[in-house]
Amino acid sequence: MMNRYIVFTDLDGTLLDHDSYCVRMSVSAVDLLVRRQCPLIPVSSKTSAEIRQWMRMVFLNGPFVCENGCGIVIPKESFREVPFADEESSREWRIHLGMNIEEVRRHLREIAAATGLQYRGFQQMTDDEISLLTGLAGEELQMCRQREYDEPFIASSDEQVDRVRPLAASRGLVLTKGGRFHHAAGGCDKGKAVKILADLYRKERSDVLTVAIGDSQNDLPMFQAVDRGYLVGKPDGSHDPAIPESAAIRVPAGGPKGFRLVIEEIMTVG
Repeated sequence: MMNRYIVFTDLDGTLLDHDSYCVRMSVSAVDLLVRRQCPLIPVSSKTSAEIRQWMRMVFLNGPFVCENGCGIVIPKESFREVPFADEESSREWRIHLGMNIEEVRRHLREIAAATGLQYRGFQQMTDDEISLLTGLAGEELQMCRQREYDEPFIASSDEQVDRVRPLAASRGLVLTKGGRFHHAAGGCDKGKAVKILADLYRKERSDVLTVAIGDSQNDLPMFQAVDRGYLVGKPDGSHDPAIPESAAIRVPAGGPKGFRLVIEEIMTVG
């Protein structure tokens, strides 16, 4: 009997194309997981509004993790109970792992004032700036702005961000880098959220095997929280050097093609 896989996946640059956000090349792999009754759980820097819209497009209705591990949303049909949830409605539980977005933004401003960090976060950017950087417009752009915990930002250099990392940590902020932006969030990462969901699944089925698929530095905690990690390539064919080879298997393709290769492999090999 095949182990029951629980697949955690990044979205942008992994399941979704980096430039077009198209899911077309991933649909066959998503369908395969659904047919095998293997949960597919988005773990993304996207907001809950963005992830809900994407899940409706591919007819998924399970749990998801938003804003780089800061929030977990769990439909009530997923588990018998989630006794430690922070919020409960008639349809779902929510778990808050991250600092409130306004507090995150205040810390960033104060860090910049103290260190000279030159940055622009979503709060400072105009719609046109965000659209230029992300390719999003209209309703999709507004959903991207609905941040609850995690502030994406651009900086003058990666080295400048590295220099302020210790000060940020002393304030409870985690600074990570995704495919397009640096991210600031408080008290959370993708790995913590993945571990919570994996433990919930293991309470209901003992033979769970967890898999994570991602493409960037902010996926490292997720890789470290699962049984098998897979790192897909960047658009130029390279792999993020911030991910140690011991943490994730290098996939010889990028984006949705790489995602599909991973799913086909694990469903075949078991």
